[in-house]
Amino acid sequence: MIHKNPTLKPSKLKRRRRKIFAFKVVGIFLLMVIFVFLLSWLSKISAIQIANIKVSGNSSVSEDEIKNLMTEESSKKYLLLFSKNSLFLYPRKQIEAKILNDLKKIEKVEIKSKGLKTKTVSIVERKPNSIWCDNSKSEADSINSKEKNPESCYFLDREGMVFSDAPSFSGQAYTRYHGLLDGDLNPIGRMYLPSAKFKEIGNFINSLKGLGLVISEFHSETEGDYEIYLENGSKIIFDDRRPFDKILVNLESILSEIGIGKGLSTSSSVKLDYVDLRFGNKIFYKTK
Repeated sequence: MIHKNPTLKPSKLKRRRRKIFAFKVVGIFLLMVIFVFLLSWLSKISAIQIANIKVSGNSSVSEDEIKNLMTEESSKKYLLLFSKNSLFLYPRKQIEAKILNDLKKIEKVEIKSKGLKTKTVSIVERKPNSIWCDNSKSEADSINSKEKNPESCYFLDREGMVFSDAPSFSGQAYTRYHGLLDGDLNPIGRMYLPSAKFKEIGNFINSLKGLGLVISEFHSETEGDYEIYLENGSKIIFDDRRPFDKILVNLESILSEIGIGKGLSTSSSVKLDYVDLRFGNKIFYKTK
């Protein structure tokens, strides 16, 4: 008589397969956990941790300020597990962006590796092009006191960005800009005008200087309408609805017509109060 091997019932077979699958899933999960913690440990070993930072190109921004910012950012962890200070996980682009965002005096920054444990930081700082002064603060101070306090002034770079406090200046060391940002409690990082427009204005002012005019201040209460005050008290009113080179031609023409000539000479018998160049070829002016 032949006996057949007993077989499992379908329900028991399914349970057995589920147990085997569950063991596999748990095993794979445990292996993944071990692998992640192994990578976490490797990211923290001292052999590949950044230990030194070397800074070059800075002058007004302190080296410690840059180093402290970089150290603070690199001391953080990815997913609370992986050290950002590791050579292979160092967030270079993120830290470069953080430096530019937090330290407005810096225009460009580049971080490179030097060996396994050193980062070099090359800095290009913004250079003063002109200054912007907040009229609203000095006016408010004058209401509450008999003496008018000095204006709050800030450096502007070539792009028109406010990037640093500026000391009090006398004379014409820098062109002084007013308006647009008045009353801003923290103007650092703001643009006085869009970069392209600011550069156009700067070129126009340089052209006026080329005529022998001594620029004292530039004013703009609303973008597009401008006033330039000269050292002798004269005022030039214009806007940006026409090219500045055409405005310049009209200005030269009217100065010649009224007999002032180059430079609005103080020795001239004619004293100009203002000239308004906002109406195309129709130029309005007033003499003193």
